Amino acid sequence: MKINFKNKKIEADVANSFWKRLFGLSFSKKKNMLFIMPYEKKWSFWMFGVRYPLKFIFINKSKRVVDIKEGKPISFNLKTWKTYKPKAACKYVLETPFKIKIKVGDKLKW
Repeated sequence: MKINFKNKKIEADVANSFWKRLFGLSFSKKKNMLFIMPYEKKWSFWMFGVRYPLKFIFINKSKRVVDIKEGKPISFNLKTWKTYKPKAACKYVLETPFKIKIKVGDKLKW
């Protein structure tokens, strides 16, 4: 899927089923993934099986960015075992390991 914002385009795999959302980017190479959730809520994410840092971009049903969190891989240090949850309800979550200049309030299109 192509996602557009600020005259930029990025390509993302889509996680639109239970199994795709469950496994997400676990044990995968670096790539973008757009999670399409069944309804709007403050969804929690964690970094199980992801060996590289991620940016979680939480997007509401109007396709506006409501929060951004920086995720770090899980290690044997228990402090790294955490979840990432937005400040506001979201319908979509874009996970990206790449440096994308995006901020809260930006509008996305797809």
